[in-house]
Amino acid sequence: MAKANFFDIIKAAVNEVQKKNSANPNEPTADASVFDLLQGKLQDVENNWNTKRATKGKKPVNIVDLIKSKIDEARKQNKKDPNVETAPGSIFDQIIKKAQAKDTRRASNSIKSIIEEYNLDASKLNPQALKEIQHAFQTELKGLKDKYAKGIHDLTK
Repeated sequence: MAKANFFDIIKAAVNEVQKKNSANPNEPTADASVFDLLQGKLQDVENNWNTKRATKGKKPVNIVDLIKSKIDEARKQNKKDPNVETAPGSIFDQIIKKAQAKDTRRASNSIKSIIEEYNLDASKLNPQALKEIQHAFQTELKGLKDKYAKGIHDLTK
């Protein structure tokens, strides 16, 4: 059920970005079909995600990476479509950022728990250094998760 909530959050982000885009006088308003395209790509991801996939020969995929790839597909498709004006790149970037927010929050909370668990004085760290630590943690954690997902996947073949 948690994954359905994640998809709902990302779909709502598309609607939110559309509203902000149409209300922003400093940015060209994207054609409504761009947002329909994005919603369709997300629906494809959700349908595929909820369908039990055959593990034979397929590498396990992180949901955030899958969403990012579909958003990038929509960006390329929009650029190539001669009938629809190319939407500002910020539209696609905002949706990708929303999908990545879950991992960013998790890394932030993990760093905070490490600081508390080890009773570290982080008050002398500047915000940029803390962001760099969180980014490094997030990158290494993703690598570790990918390694374990591949291991589990290989065991189930």
